[in-house]
Amino acid sequence: MRRRSTALLLVALAVLPAACGDDEGATSPTSTPASTTTAPDTVPAPAVVLRYVEMGGCQMMGPNCPTYLIYGNGAVEVYRTGEDGPAVLTGQLADGEIDAFLAAATSVDFAELAATVGPGTCNACVDGVDVTVTMELPDGEVQLDSTVVNFDPANDFFADLQTLIADAAAATGEMPLVQR
Repeated sequence: MRRRSTALLLVALAVLPAACGDDEGATSPTSTPASTTTAPDTVPAPAVVLRYVEMGGCQMMGPNCPTYLIYGNGAVEVYRTGEDGPAVLTGQLADGEIDAFLAAATSVDFAELAATVGPGTCNACVDGVDVTVTMELPDGEVQLDSTVVNFDPANDFFADLQTLIADAAAATGEMPLVQR
């Protein structure tokens, strides 16, 4: 009897490595093949192509300075500058307006523009409003700050920028004032 138990133990030990061995290369009739389907193409969300931020005197009573985000599809969102939270206002520019503005901006030599319009001034220092504009152009991001560069409305680029922002404001409506 003892020999029989020893023999069964040896057989069990001999089978054990086979049961616990590496399954690499082994196939199982119940295994499913890897999926060959691909996920459907997703349309990326439109990107912000222009950010127009006002700051300074419009913050005196509360967070009443607007930040305009304009997307590549012409959608406009208005936020309170410096505040986290959802957009206060939304709207839509006319078809092609942001594309036309950005196309014109790609031909601007911004170093020459800065030299032409001269230095900016700190309007917020005397309760005025300063502006920072960030544009996503094919050659990269361009940022203009009214404290560094004069946003001269007599210059075609700045006149076009003011028209674009006025149209964005008209598309979204007036941001309600808050006092804090």
